[in-house]
Amino acid sequence: MILALDSSAERGSVALVKDGRVVRELSIATPRGRGGALFSALEEILDDEPEILRVVAGTGPGSYNGIRSALSVAWGIAKARGVPLIGVSSLLGLADGDFCAVGDARRGHYYFARVSRGSFVWEPVLLERAGVMEELEKTAELPVWVPAAIDFLPRAVVGRPDAARLARIGAGLVPTGDVPEPLYLKPAYITGPVGLT
Repeated sequence: MILALDSSAERGSVALVKDGRVVRELSIATPRGRGGALFSALEEILDDEPEILRVVAGTGPGSYNGIRSALSVAWGIAKARGVPLIGVSSLLGLADGDFCAVGDARRGHYYFARVSRGSFVWEPVLLERAGVMEELEKTAELPVWVPAAIDFLPRAVVGRPDAARLARIGAGLVPTGDVPEPLYLKPAYITGPVGLT
């Protein structure tokens, strides 16, 4: 049994997967990475105390708070149960098959990646709008998946990283024993106190 979770986008998910089959999956609202819903979903999905053999967490890119929440709670569960923790990029959980993934990284930047059957053909990179359009012209035959609507990509398919899909990918990976690193493509944008002189 694999427990998988992702909260890198506006909608997150938690899943239990056994032998590639979804035993249970919950979709949750995780706006701006708020972790409360994630903890409630985990409590509900782990209520029957299933025997977990591996934990898989989405590593982003996406919401800083969401990624940190998912990785922290996944690490805690894995550590408490003495099982391996595997990190898988959240973008790999958007869809099956071959596709391009694009997401809003804020302040005029977007992340872009090419995926083929659960692996990256082109690892996520940070691009400006013109760069995204240039890359999409080169791969016009591929569908474009986004975790949230992007105004200049009206034909893109909006979807969320799917925890069950991440579990299936993570099932085939060899645990390293390392704590997975979040996939941040740029430093956090932190504002200073307002009104202080």
